[in-house]
Amino acid sequence: MLTVPLVVISLLLSLLVIALVRTIAIRSANTPVGTSPKAPIPGLPDFDLAAKHLADAVAFPTITHREWKKTDREPFLGLHRYLTETYPLVHTKLEQLDTGALNLVYRWNGSDNSLEPALLLAHQDVVPASDAAQWLYPPFSHQVHDGYVFGRGSFDAKGQMIAIYEALEALLAAGHMPRRTWYIAFGCDEEVRGTEGAAKIARYFGTTGIRFAFVLDEGGVVASGFMPGIDRPIAVVGIAEKGDANIKITCTRDGGHSSTPDNPTALGILGAAIWRIESGKQTARITSVVRVMLHTLGLHAPFPLAFLLLNLWLFKPLVLLLFGANPTMNALVRSTCTVTMAHGSDAPNVVAKQAEAMVNVRLLPEESTDRTYGWIARRIRDKRVTMEVVADAVRSKVSRLDGNSFANVSEAIRTTFPQAIPTPYLMTGGTDALWYEQLSDHVFRFTPANMDTGELKRMHSRDERFSIGNLGKAMEFYMTLITQDSRKV
Repeated sequence: MLTVPLVVISLLLSLLVIALVRTIAIRSANTPVGTSPKAPIPGLPDFDLAAKHLADAVAFPTITHREWKKTDREPFLGLHRYLTETYPLVHTKLEQLDTGALNLVYRWNGSDNSLEPALLLAHQDVVPASDAAQWLYPPFSHQVHDGYVFGRGSFDAKGQMIAIYEALEALLAAGHMPRRTWYIAFGCDEEVRGTEGAAKIARYFGTTGIRFAFVLDEGGVVASGFMPGIDRPIAVVGIAEKGDANIKITCTRDGGHSSTPDNPTALGILGAAIWRIESGKQTARITSVVRVMLHTLGLHAPFPLAFLLLNLWLFKPLVLLLFGANPTMNALVRSTCTVTMAHGSDAPNVVAKQAEAMVNVRLLPEESTDRTYGWIARRIRDKRVTMEVVADAVRSKVSRLDGNSFANVSEAIRTTFPQAIPTPYLMTGGTDALWYEQLSDHVFRFTPANMDTGELKRMHSRDERFSIGNLGKAMEFYMTLITQDSRKV
């Protein structure tokens, strides 16, 4: 008779054998798609000239404010004049649509009306550069050095915008006629999640009854070192984005002079609450988006890693544990909370009567703000601290992967970045793409550029830059994406 330990060992061995056989079967039945052959691209733009155009575009400080009336329109209008002069074919051969505000929207009519149109997106606006004195080069100037365009917005997202303009101008110069109709939209207020840019453009399309085969906005990149154990770069294409909410926490106590404090003060109580929030982690789970991503990576990963990724039914706790040890991967499996703003007294010798802080919440798909609100309340455990939801963005849907749309984007990625593994991905940040989910079941978020963690950290930070090589890759990607329809006749 087997003893209990032997029964357990036997069961574990049986499960491991099942997982082993299953891994071999899945990888055998799903041979990874190889590199797509490169087709000739007509008149690929000059990289150095394109870099100059990007540097010139960066020099316009197109900064937006949450209160739209505070936004200076002149830098936008100056940028529009520059783009009209720099890309004459785009502005004479494409129809420019009036969607209001400071938006730029174009239509390039295709030859086959049976095909649904596609939509390319980027945004004109940028975040401020309040630390300009600490930059290597002034953030709003014409700076090209050592193979990079430096400046605020060079990566986010004027690099993408200029790459699209360059691709369009080159294809028009070569006399290319697309099969499907293409729309191009550059909103004016993505950085403040406003209602004057993409919201108005999407409303315009909605009222005219236009739906899209797919929508492609900024988003994931061709990431190096994305997952330990996989040496090849991974092209992460966002098919949904996490929810975004702000919860204000407040404590009110007696104030007074700092020489005779009655501790704990409102700020001290609030500080303890902040520590309890940030020292905790919400429950981890694998969403449908991340599950598809892990399956895709499991088809390409070395066998030991594939053994884990393709058998989540057995190894999910271990995978979640590994993800939790890395901030980037942790954000893919958890709703997260972090305090981004706090305020107490306005003077060093005054005890604040009231202290408040803002908790920014990023929610997994299908998780409610109420659930995280309750989690925060349980973490704080202090009735002296009140809570209020002050902002709660519209929730993202998960885009479909069936049909040709995701396959077409993946093919363009493999053609442009031969070593990359395209995979669906959950965006942890927000994009304009959210506004267009009502117009297409296939809304994707991808920035065609090779990036590592160091480069990504420059976004919204000091010394933001975009390499000339990445600008060239982005131009090649958009030209490939637009022309590949014609090659499939």
